[in-house]
Amino acid sequence: MLHYPYGEPTFHGRLKSFPEDFVVNEELGFEADGQGGHRLLYVEKSNLSTPALVDRIAADCDLKVRDIGYSGLKDTRAKTRQWISIPDPGSDVQSPESGAYRIIEQALHQRKLKRGSHKTNYFEICLRQVDEFPATSEAQLMSLSESGFVNYFGEQRFGREQDNVEQALIKLANRRLPRWRRGLYISALRSYLFNQILSRRIEAGIWNQPLPGDVFMLQGSHSIFTEAVDDSIRQRFTSFDISSTASLYGNGPCRLSGIAREIEESVFAAHPEITDCLDQQGAKRQMRATRVRPQDFSFTYDAQNQTLHLALRLPAGSYLTSLLDHCMRRNESA
Repeated sequence: MLHYPYGEPTFHGRLKSFPEDFVVNEELGFEADGQGGHRLLYVEKSNLSTPALVDRIAADCDLKVRDIGYSGLKDTRAKTRQWISIPDPGSDVQSPESGAYRIIEQALHQRKLKRGSHKTNYFEICLRQVDEFPATSEAQLMSLSESGFVNYFGEQRFGREQDNVEQALIKLANRRLPRWRRGLYISALRSYLFNQILSRRIEAGIWNQPLPGDVFMLQGSHSIFTEAVDDSIRQRFTSFDISSTASLYGNGPCRLSGIAREIEESVFAAHPEITDCLDQQGAKRQMRATRVRPQDFSFTYDAQNQTLHLALRLPAGSYLTSLLDHCMRRNESA
């Protein structure tokens, strides 16, 4: 049970009734350099996971899966566009006759795409069965737009049955786990601890303000720094030039101090089975921003059709479902 800063969710809705209700366009944030070595493909898919897409492209292009690069995992039950890199075959790649996916754009690039290399995702969402949309719901969405939302890891990180944490504690002792499975379980454990840290900060009423002892992250980058909280830091925080961070548990020095560090240490102390497991796996400490503010955010409620349409842009690594959890109780979703 996680805490949220803008009160209890105030409306019900259904997410992903149809793939076209959840449209995601991945935005790299840089241009292909136009030189050889690799070819970037902008690929549209529907009802297909990213790993399944990679398998199909590998088969269609006679490649090995390990030779194919991508930046982000995109939802299966959705209509998504994302960038894929393949070793340059010397000519344009054609969309398959099967229609399993469609190549929208392609360009030469020197490097293989790495995970997390894209900058943003642009979402167009249709929520259905929204039978009521009171003024309090509109106020919550405005708060999300202006003050941001808690940068929780979404439910996707914890598995279809939401049991990845339990499975991780059981199975990480098995040294024969595939590399991708091991990484998935380690991520689930660290994500769980991170979410608990944020929840405690909200509970303490200190989520959306800079704290003495915080480590700050620059907007649009992973660059972090520590500095005394003064009027300049407060102004930069209010304008979203910087945000506070919390730890993704792992080995390495902790640069936090004061109450921010006390909260983290209390969470870690409460879950020794998780921290011990991560220590054994050699996880390395990283920092993640505690909040996200959506860009280009708009919403329209259609009372007659009981739909709520959202459009927004989020930085890579943040979760649209985490934003929705601040204001919506989900009906059974597909």
